[in-house]
Amino acid sequence: MRQIPTLIIAFFFVVSNVVSTFAVDPCEMKTKLSEGTVYTEKDNYPLDNGFNCELWYKGKNGKVTVYDDADCAFKAEWNESGDFIARVGYFWGKEEENTPSYKDLDGDIHAEYSYTKTGSSYDYSLIGVYGWSKDPLVEFYICDDSYNRMTDPWNTTKIGSAVIDGATYNIYKGTMMNMPSVMKDTDNFTQVFSIRQGGTRKCGHISVSEHFRAWEKLGIKTGPLYDCKIAIETGGDKGTIDYHYATMWIGDENGPFIPEERAPFKDTIAIPGIVEVEDYDKGGYNVAYYDSDRKNDGAVYRNDGVDIVETSDGYAVGYTKKGEWLEYTINVDDDDEYTVEASMANGNSAPKIDLIFDGQDTCSLTGKSVRNDWDTYTLAEGKVTLTEGTHTMRLVFNNDYTNIDFVKFKSTNTTHEIESSVPEFELVYDNNTIRVVSLNDVKQVRLIGMTGLPISDVEGDVLNVENVRAGVYVVVAVTSNGEYYKKVSIAK
Repeated sequence: MRQIPTLIIAFFFVVSNVVSTFAVDPCEMKTKLSEGTVYTEKDNYPLDNGFNCELWYKGKNGKVTVYDDADCAFKAEWNESGDFIARVGYFWGKEEENTPSYKDLDGDIHAEYSYTKTGSSYDYSLIGVYGWSKDPLVEFYICDDSYNRMTDPWNTTKIGSAVIDGATYNIYKGTMMNMPSVMKDTDNFTQVFSIRQGGTRKCGHISVSEHFRAWEKLGIKTGPLYDCKIAIETGGDKGTIDYHYATMWIGDENGPFIPEERAPFKDTIAIPGIVEVEDYDKGGYNVAYYDSDRKNDGAVYRNDGVDIVETSDGYAVGYTKKGEWLEYTINVDDDDEYTVEASMANGNSAPKIDLIFDGQDTCSLTGKSVRNDWDTYTLAEGKVTLTEGTHTMRLVFNNDYTNIDFVKFKSTNTTHEIESSVPEFELVYDNNTIRVVSLNDVKQVRLIGMTGLPISDVEGDVLNVENVRAGVYVVVAVTSNGEYYKKVSIAK
């Protein structure tokens, strides 16, 4: 298998200082923001970047300023506001049908933030992530900091704990009766809290979906989501909180899963030839692939829910479950019978896959297992008869934990030389531009926000970022062989 350079989206690029590393550190995001839209009325406010702001307070007044073009960044101010909540992030709504649960999303929910605060709060305050599910009706909190205390929330019982993002969170459950909710003026509902232990923090990363999974293990089920946002809730008094950096995305910890149209990942794969399993078609979940947990356990090469892992000479697909599948657009050169060789490993049992062409069962392959060893790949062989032309091939996993490197097709009548290579992908900053280098035939460069919405695009390999606000984005380099992604942080 060919050696492919790392194309992980967790690339970090600081424009002002020309520094690169392989992680975005929210605690280094210190640029202060000023321009924004002010909201003072209790309501929901759709934002142009795809996120949503909601303001609610029980007392005299409250105010939130949503910073321009800065994902979820906002400043909240309260003064004898009673119970006060300001939040910015994802909003699915009250009336919409078929709104997703966290399990239905094309990836996990993630949040990152950095903030400063002043003033105080009566009785209680909760800083972190906040939201509601609708059926069952659950109000949920992930609390990383507070103005006054990080103790047991009122009217709750501790039901367990979980280690998430390197910290222990104590988990509490309570029942609210005839209290305000997002669905009715008053209602009965469950509250669940994850309260960070071992010290508060004012910046960091929250793997939100990991908390949903931890709550579910403790018997707290959530349903279709109303919202999920970076938030502040206080019990009153007077104060401010300034989230000068705040963003959310749905994907893996490296960045959002960007929706794609169904198309070959690179050129259409030729048979005879090698199908590198990590080069399944673009299109996303339930279109070009099905992965049961929507989580990218390997976190390399591509930015979606398929579990791609590194091998000694490239990549393979691993962490598989029975019933998961990948699809490929292939072009068969000639009507012919082909020998099929699949390079697979499974330390539990003999690896098993099916190859299905155009919806018709065609070929089943069973390999050899080396006990407790997922690094020793062996070839499973079979035969298949194919007709000339373009076809869709689905690779289906028939047992758990099968790793697969490649599938090779060789004609029984002819010999073909099989070669492939992938160029490297680097970014260089010069004079307020981002240039794509070491990648041949770059036709277009796009800049995408963390919600997946486009910010700008240009023909060629140079992207001007002079008028782009500070924040985290994804650079997409489009070539004739496919699209390549890297997450960048622009600081000015």
